[in-house]
Amino acid sequence: MQIPLYRFYLRIIAFLCLTGCFFYNTANAQRYNFTHYDIENGLIQSQVNRLAQDNAHRLWMGTLGGAARFDGKDYYNISKANGLNNNFVYAVFTDKSGAVWFGTHRGLSLFKNQKVYNFPPPAGMKNTWVTQIAQDKKGDVWIILNNHLFKVQGKALELVSFGDNDHGVTSVMADKQGKLYAALYRKGIYSLNDHTWQPYVNFADEADPIHVMKFAFDREDAKTLYILSLKGLFTARGGMLNPLTASTMLPSGTSFLSFDQDADNNLWIGTNNGAYYLKQGKAIHFTAKNGLTDNPVTDVFKDADNNLWLATSGSGIFKFEGDDHVTYDRSNGLTNNQVVMGIAPGRNGEVILGTDAGLLSYANGLLSPMPFKNGGIDERRIQGLFTDSKNNLWIGADAAWKYDGSKYEMIKGTEGGTIISIGEDTAGTIWLATPTGCMYYQNGQLTRLQGSSAFTTALLPIGRDSMLIGTQEGALLAVNKKLVPGFRIGAIARSSILGMAKYKNLVFFGSDDRGIFIWDIPTGKIRNYGEKQGLKSNAIYSLVNDDKGILWVGTGRGVNRLKVDTKAVSATVLKSINANEPVVESNQNAALFFKGKIFIGNTKGLTIYNTDIKMRSGAAPYVMIQNARLFEDNKSPRLISLNSKNDTCPQLSADQNHLAITFFGVHLNNPQSVKYQYKLTGLERDFSMPVSTNVVEYPSLPPGRYTFEVKAINADGQQSKTTAKFHFEIVPPFYKTALFQIVAAIFIMLLIIAIQSLWHHNKKQRQLAIEAIKREEKIKIRQQTAEDFHDDLGNKLTRITVLSEILNVKIESDKPEQRNLVEQIKQNAAALYNGTKDILWALDPKSDNLYETLKHIEEIGIEIFQDTPVAFTFDNINEDLELVKLTMEYNRNITMIFKESLNNVLKHADATKAVLKIIRIDKNIIGIMLTDNGKGFDADADIKGHGIKNIQTRAKRFNGYLQIISAPGAGTTVALEFTINTKTTR
Repeated sequence: MQIPLYRFYLRIIAFLCLTGCFFYNTANAQRYNFTHYDIENGLIQSQVNRLAQDNAHRLWMGTLGGAARFDGKDYYNISKANGLNNNFVYAVFTDKSGAVWFGTHRGLSLFKNQKVYNFPPPAGMKNTWVTQIAQDKKGDVWIILNNHLFKVQGKALELVSFGDNDHGVTSVMADKQGKLYAALYRKGIYSLNDHTWQPYVNFADEADPIHVMKFAFDREDAKTLYILSLKGLFTARGGMLNPLTASTMLPSGTSFLSFDQDADNNLWIGTNNGAYYLKQGKAIHFTAKNGLTDNPVTDVFKDADNNLWLATSGSGIFKFEGDDHVTYDRSNGLTNNQVVMGIAPGRNGEVILGTDAGLLSYANGLLSPMPFKNGGIDERRIQGLFTDSKNNLWIGADAAWKYDGSKYEMIKGTEGGTIISIGEDTAGTIWLATPTGCMYYQNGQLTRLQGSSAFTTALLPIGRDSMLIGTQEGALLAVNKKLVPGFRIGAIARSSILGMAKYKNLVFFGSDDRGIFIWDIPTGKIRNYGEKQGLKSNAIYSLVNDDKGILWVGTGRGVNRLKVDTKAVSATVLKSINANEPVVESNQNAALFFKGKIFIGNTKGLTIYNTDIKMRSGAAPYVMIQNARLFEDNKSPRLISLNSKNDTCPQLSADQNHLAITFFGVHLNNPQSVKYQYKLTGLERDFSMPVSTNVVEYPSLPPGRYTFEVKAINADGQQSKTTAKFHFEIVPPFYKTALFQIVAAIFIMLLIIAIQSLWHHNKKQRQLAIEAIKREEKIKIRQQTAEDFHDDLGNKLTRITVLSEILNVKIESDKPEQRNLVEQIKQNAAALYNGTKDILWALDPKSDNLYETLKHIEEIGIEIFQDTPVAFTFDNINEDLELVKLTMEYNRNITMIFKESLNNVLKHADATKAVLKIIRIDKNIIGIMLTDNGKGFDADADIKGHGIKNIQTRAKRFNGYLQIISAPGAGTTVALEFTINTKTTR
């Protein structure tokens, strides 16, 4: 009988709601790695129908209690309370623009820009639930509402017609290229080509109608189409429909609800009882017993970061963390909460576990108790296990025991002690490590190693008849069952050795608090690795090598892997296979490599690692700025509009300079590992060191344009592909604007110039006043000196002259020599008097101008040439030259230069004419020229005497320029140029 499709969906919903209350069992005992998120973590409701991921890599969930967004740490919920039209959300879809679409029991809703928009349902539709949403390459959104296909046109929904089968559309999807496909009940799958629906897969020939719940193309093979129905998973290729072979392995009666492919292209199928993982021809059933749930898995979803998510009806969501390791603890086999202290291979391919509650056997993924009885003693506390070369199992407990496969034998002499570790040398001798030293068992005899009394923790054979012994005080070496005297490895001499391993020429020592030491046996070279080099802890409890040259290290905070380089005597700490590896404390010497797997015993049970796992580079985080808050005095913090465009950044006033910026790195692989680097361009040059906090506060920013940049980094050092940015500007106050500062700067400069000018003016006035006072004083002194000199010296010279005349009268005429001598005295006195006139003239302040100087030179010339054949003239003397003031140095030296020159004309030139001229060469340059028509001389020849040299020296005293022009028979010209300026005039 044909069932109407809406009734079919009602049955599915009822089925999902009811099956959330049932639980199922599974035969597997090992627990796989799932991370569980449910209502206790913040999920809005535990019955999750669909999963999707937005452009910011956040996970969206549609539940029967509304929609939820998960960023790896927090949830953001949307329900009727904040605008959703109904809380039953059947479909979630994120479009290319980042908007999120919800298909609910009451129609279609859109979440965009933090607002919910509800679309009115089509008129006449009794049932308005939206079950699926898709978007084609053009960006058009398509939905299935009440088994009809609609296209979203603006705010309306446009019905798509399929003729007589409009009400039978069960699924819709778009491929990678954006081509749209729709599944029609009983008909098949159709593709949209140029506005025309064309058949792609035909169901008409199927005897049992196929109700398609979901279909999708294979991620690696675009020609293979997977088709999901309640009854099974099918593949279609070349138009041919076939049941998926792997899905037929599932138990009969299994209801298929969802499917997807993981990053390795393995298929996952969600069913009414957990999920199935199809890998390499095998199906693993995940239920509550091995880490998932027994509830229906309603959706399987691989996100953009290659995480695989499973939505369930009643248990929230799960994230699969990979099958690189499985764990056994109290929940799945270690029922007595045993601590696994020893691990050894068994006789029949099983692995034997020694716990604090006896022995366990591990085979085919199952744990089972292994009887350990002898004389009524049961469930001894096992400290260590070892399988020797003859497949005998040695058990370290409160005594040493040997198990040959049929019976247990206690080694006499060990009872009452504690056997920490057991080993075997190349000769087949069994060695025992105890708190009181080391013993060996050979040919049925137990012997204590002579000289060994230290607390012994580990044993390692390193050569023929050689045993390395780890103690709490370093390592000892026994050769031929005797301790080697003086053997010492200095770097570990005082370290407590908890475990040892050997790989080729290298020995590895695990210490209690100093990490791993690598010792090269041939060279003695040693290296140390600890937390700074990447180990999870410096406490190393167990060491074991696999067959790929990898050293597995059981530490106090989980397991590390080291890639060893035997030539360089070094190692590289490899990154974790899984972001959520268990952080548990390993147990001493509880490690084994067996059949491609690493067994590590820890305080919570047992972890088994798969060494054949392919390493995949993790996804980089996605970083975004969540908000920027502004703090103002006496006001509550307020949010600032975020805008990534630099030309439209928000502008804040100068007192709005206290900001706190919150950012977040979405990294669903390992949310807790995300760190951040940020900088504020405009204030900081470099990014900060990686930090865990996602808020940064700037309490007092100066005005300017800023760009806040942040990037997220995961545990492997991968940075987000983009850098989130936030541009903003703090506008300076008017007094800090460029215009105001320019005007203020100009004003200040002008003010400074004015003040400086005033200061210089006042200073100059003061200097002028002082100089005037000095000058007046100097004039007075010169005037007084001239008067005193004239009155005193003049009177005395006059007296000498008068007395000379009187003496000359009294000397008899017949004494010519005496009269001649008196005449000389008279002449010298007269000459001295004449000379003093020049000094007196120079001292007289009235002579301090160019006019007086020239007039004085003229008088000297007239006096010199009086009663001589030389005609002397002085041209161009103008009274205006009185305005040219000269210092005494000037007028004295100018006078003496030309007095000497005039005398030279009279004495040496044999001239009949001498002309003195003054020339105003420039405003500040004066020239005085003396020319005669005498016999001249060779001006370039060396001239004896001091006259010419003296006048040249005098010219240099006041920076004058003196030039003598002469040639034999051509007369002589003496030309003087000097500058009159502030330094020249008074």
